[in-house]
Amino acid sequence: MITLMQDFILAIRSRLRPHDALATVAEAWLEQGATESEGSNAGPDVSWLIHDGGGRPSKRPPWCAYFVSSCCRQVARAGFTVEYVRTGRAVSHWIKAPPERQVNRDDIWDEPDFRGLIFVRTRMSKPETERQKVLDGINRQGHTGIVVDIDREARTVTCVAGNSSGYGHSRVRGGGAVAKEVMTEGDESWKRLVGFVRVTPQPKDVA
Repeated sequence: MITLMQDFILAIRSRLRPHDALATVAEAWLEQGATESEGSNAGPDVSWLIHDGGGRPSKRPPWCAYFVSSCCRQVARAGFTVEYVRTGRAVSHWIKAPPERQVNRDDIWDEPDFRGLIFVRTRMSKPETERQKVLDGINRQGHTGIVVDIDREARTVTCVAGNSSGYGHSRVRGGGAVAKEVMTEGDESWKRLVGFVRVTPQPKDVA
C-alpha cells in the first residue's frame, strides 16, 4: 500500500498546487484506512508514518505530529516546496514556525487557500489555559493535523489527523487511526486551538 501512495503522490504533482497536494495526501491516507492494527501506536501504516516522520516505531510514540511531518515529507519528495518541522511534538509545528507562516486562529475564515494548513491545538484533557502557554512559546502536550475544508457559514474547520479517534487526544476513548476531525468555532477543541501554520508557498508565490 505504501508503494501505491508514493505513485499517487507523483501522479498529483502535475495538477495540484502545493497546499492542495498536502491536503490531498492526507485525504488519501484517510481513504486508505491507516489504523493502529497491531496495538497502541503500532501497525504497518502507522509504523511507516512514524519512521517517515522522524520517529522510532519501536518506541510506539504518539504519532499525530509524525503523521503531519510524513505527509509534508511525501509532498516534498514529489518535488513540491514544503517548509516544515520534522517532529514528533505537535506544538513544535507552531512554536518552530516563523511568524510569517503562522495564521492566527480567528483569521482562518479570511484564508482563501486554507487546504493544507496545519492546525495545532493543546490536548482536550488539559485546561484551556494550556493554549496561551504555547502561544508564549512553551512546549505543552498537543494535537495536530491537516486542514482539508472549512465552512464559513457553519463556522467549522474539517481536518485529517493521525492518532485520532475522530476527536484526537480527547476525553473520548477509541483506537488511533487517520481520521477526520471537525472543529466548530467556540467548542472545546476551538478553545484549545493555538492556530494554523502555512508550510507551502501561497499560490501567488508559486511560479
